[in-house]
Amino acid sequence: MQPTRFTHAVTRSPRVPQLDHIAFSKGIYLKHYDPTGERHGIPTYPYRWAPAGLLTARQLRAKGLRPGGQDIAAQIIWRNGQRVAYLYREDFAVPKRTATPAQRAAIGKALRARRTCRTCGAEKPYYIPRSLGECNDCARRWER
Repeated sequence: MQPTRFTHAVTRSPRVPQLDHIAFSKGIYLKHYDPTGERHGIPTYPYRWAPAGLLTARQLRAKGLRPGGQDIAAQIIWRNGQRVAYLYREDFAVPKRTATPAQRAAIGKALRARRTCRTCGAEKPYYIPRSLGECNDCARRWER
C-alpha cells in the first residue's frame, strides 16, 4: 500500500508514474507537470513531486554538496506559478568547498567589527544596528 502524500516521487526517470496515472487515466489536467519540458522549456514538476535524484541547491547544501557548475536539470513550480525552485542532479554534484583558516579568521574579524560600538568601543553580544551606528546603550543617551 502506497502512502497518500509523497515528499518526492519514488522514480529516477523523468516521468512520475503516479502523476502520469492521474493525468492520463483520470483525465485530470496537471498545470505544472511537464516531464519532457515541452511547455516550460525544462522538465517541470508540481511541488513535492520531483523524481529522486533531483534536489534544490538548499537540499544539496544540507547534504554537504553544491551544484558545481552543472546546468539546471528541472524545476518545481507552485503557488500558481509565482514560486519556482530549480533542481540539480545529485549524481553530478560536488562536495562543498571549505573555508581556509585565513578566510575563517577574516570572517571572524568582520563579524567582531559589526558587534563593536564606534562610540564607546565596547564589543556587544549583538550586531550594532546600522540605522543607529552605535550600540543601544549609546543611542539611548540621546533619547532624553
